[in-house]
Amino acid sequence: LPLYQQAVQGASATNSGLLLLPMLGAMLVTSMVAGRVTTSSGRYKLFPVVGGALMIVGLYLLSLMDTETTRLTSGVYMAVVGAGMGCLMQITMLVAQNSVQMKDMGVASSSTTLFRTLGSSFGVAIMGALFNHRVQDVMAERAGALGKNVTQQSAQLDAASLAKLPAAAREAYQHAVSAGTHSAFLLGACIAVVVLIAALFVKEVPLKGSPQKPAADGSDVTPPVVVEAV
Repeated sequence: LPLYQQAVQGASATNSGLLLLPMLGAMLVTSMVAGRVTTSSGRYKLFPVVGGALMIVGLYLLSLMDTETTRLTSGVYMAVVGAGMGCLMQITMLVAQNSVQMKDMGVASSSTTLFRTLGSSFGVAIMGALFNHRVQDVMAERAGALGKNVTQQSAQLDAASLAKLPAAAREAYQHAVSAGTHSAFLLGACIAVVVLIAALFVKEVPLKGSPQKPAADGSDVTPPVVVEAV
């Protein structure tokens, strides 16, 4: 996203970071709301499902960005993705901790963190490789030998390198970055579909430490203790 904002939307390196605030803000708000609702109701399955659906919609919208997309539009798309991430980040950890016994909670937490780190590492690597490959292909198509030489070492050009290019090559690079962004986020949307399917199979169990409601027939009510006089 920062590369797209710098190369296509003309944002500076500093502003490209600030333009991520809609996503971060939405993630913060939905994470807090999900935590409060889960604490008060004891129900949590809804949030991974909603989060997965929002991730699909948001990532697909991001894949539609082109050279004409405004910062406001991309900000709205990022907010949708952030809302989905907020529904997923903490709740998935809660699901893992709540699904095991107290003695295994540390193992569950560390395993969740491990697989989350591995998934993000492989995901970023795969999407980055797809992005670079797509940028190089489009640059070769639109700018010929110059475009191929420019992106041969790296598909991510800084502002100084981009400013040295002819106008036609800069325009070709903008289209190439848009094409790479489309491919990367479309792959992300497909992965989010898998997340949504997995969320549908989450088994909701009562939260540890939450008060149990008495049964309607009173069968689980503890009988009164009778103290006999000695």
